[in-house]
Amino acid sequence: MGVLDAMRLDGAAAFVTGASRGLGRAAAVALAEAGADLALAATNEEKLEEVAGEIRALGRRAAVCPLDLKSPAAVREAVDRAAVELGRLDIAVNAAGICHRVPTIEMSDEAMMETFEINVYGTMYVCRAAAAHMQKGEVQKSGGGRIVNFGSVAGVRGRTDLSIYGASKAAVMNLTKSLALDWAPLGIRANCIAPGQFDTDMGWPLREDPALKKKFLERVPLRVIAKPEEIGALTVYLSSNASAFMTGSVILLDGGISLL
Repeated sequence: MGVLDAMRLDGAAAFVTGASRGLGRAAAVALAEAGADLALAATNEEKLEEVAGEIRALGRRAAVCPLDLKSPAAVREAVDRAAVELGRLDIAVNAAGICHRVPTIEMSDEAMMETFEINVYGTMYVCRAAAAHMQKGEVQKSGGGRIVNFGSVAGVRGRTDLSIYGASKAAVMNLTKSLALDWAPLGIRANCIAPGQFDTDMGWPLREDPALKKKFLERVPLRVIAKPEEIGALTVYLSSNASAFMTGSVILLDGGISLL
């Protein structure tokens, strides 16, 4: 099998959180371009329908799953429904996340709790629900289940305005390693992407302040802010048989900023 053939996802089904915008949307579209059918999860149903339209235009199936990640019951129901509608579930991509840009001493208890509820517990709820389907039947025949979690360079480097967000993403990265060990006997691989600065809504301070953006870019070795679609190829790689020998890895996609 050639390298590009190994990255094809024809016949596979993926559940993607945070799929209505930003990195989640880009990851979902990339998976569809590689041949996968998609279940799209986020809170905004209208935006999910827009993404579903893009995916259907590529000739793939798309199920829309409005979802509150803070509810384990709702997550389980959404994942189960997606598996039934798509006929299987091979891939889970956890791209959803929130970030309160507030100094720790000023952050409310509610904001701290919400950050971990969505970024950490929500990711775990999806992984657990998806793994229940990945142990079954057709998934095993196609090479096992694949989980791709989204961490962050903020989980590697300290940031005064992102301490709680960074802590939550560090937890996601460690969780991924633990799941890789725990679920390897089940044929399920788990890996993590740790993005740096991408041009998404979460990076709004740099969009609104050119001086701040210039100062930030001076600290990035590649001197660029990534476009959302640049997350796509790595997501496809980790979701495909091209990465069959990889599990428990955290891959930094950050323009080199973690080196400084």
